[in-house]
Amino acid sequence: MTKREGVVGSRLTRLVRKWRLPLLLLLAGLVMLDVQGAMGLAANMTYAACSGNPADPARRLEACTHIVEDEAERPDKRAIAYFKRAFAWAAEGDYDRAITDSDDAIDINPKYAAAYYNRGIFWSNKGDNNRAIADFGQAISFGFDGPDVYQNRGAAWASRGNYERAIADFNQAINIDPKQPSAYYARGTAWGQSGNYDRAITDYTQAIGVDPTGGDAYAYYSRGVAWSFKGEDDRAIADYAKAVDLDPKLAEAYYALGLAWAHKGDYDQAIVDYDQAIALNQKYADFYSARSDSWKAKGNRERAEADRKTAVGLGGT
Repeated sequence: MTKREGVVGSRLTRLVRKWRLPLLLLLAGLVMLDVQGAMGLAANMTYAACSGNPADPARRLEACTHIVEDEAERPDKRAIAYFKRAFAWAAEGDYDRAITDSDDAIDINPKYAAAYYNRGIFWSNKGDNNRAIADFGQAISFGFDGPDVYQNRGAAWASRGNYERAIADFNQAINIDPKQPSAYYARGTAWGQSGNYDRAITDYTQAIGVDPTGGDAYAYYSRGVAWSFKGEDDRAIADYAKAVDLDPKLAEAYYALGLAWAHKGDYDQAIVDYDQAIALNQKYADFYSARSDSWKAKGNRERAEADRKTAVGLGGT
């Protein structure tokens, strides 16, 4: 391996570590509340607001708070109101309060599977994957066993670096719903992060194939990184080009294009793509370091040194 190939390989390794797992899916929790019988119109409206439009979290917070603070209310309805209010807090980005309300919902109903599931997502968003995994497991044990819970638990396992368990959960999600592209993408990412690029490529290809929109930009980009690791520059370039066609703001794909062109010895095209990446994200040191290398390879030491200094200033080498 040449020094240049070693540098490119180390940068690709950092890209693999930054591969994105699919976004966690938050359960909307459309639980029907019994608002019939002797309840008055005002109570009906309060319950409807608490269980209704998730696009208006402020109204939901107000209505659900009214219910949970009513000590005379039935426990099952207070549990649901805590669950709904937790969802509203999460929509506001307040995961601490969302977790507290989930705790209260579970205290009232210790077998509230959906509350465990949502709390697992809240923990994941706070970076506590151990607690997330425990909550997803509880949700499954109480019958909440759709593909999303396995996919989210798999993502938590992958975040801990346990790719074997992550892949097992992604397998389960795919068995339940073979037409969910995000599960193939997630499994492909786990394979890639564990160093099995052939299986990663297979799963990214599957994700693209079952996606009714023709494939997500990040699936093409990630497959391109896997091709790059296999030394298949032309296939990688084709995938990166498709990724930026689908998402012209995907800076990582322009950067990866630059790395692939540089690996092929086309430094002029590499610099064009690095320019695009930097225009989209001026805070990533590797972009400048890579462009510095290409300027140096072209014999332009002044520009190479300017980019190197910028990279160092951003924490790079």
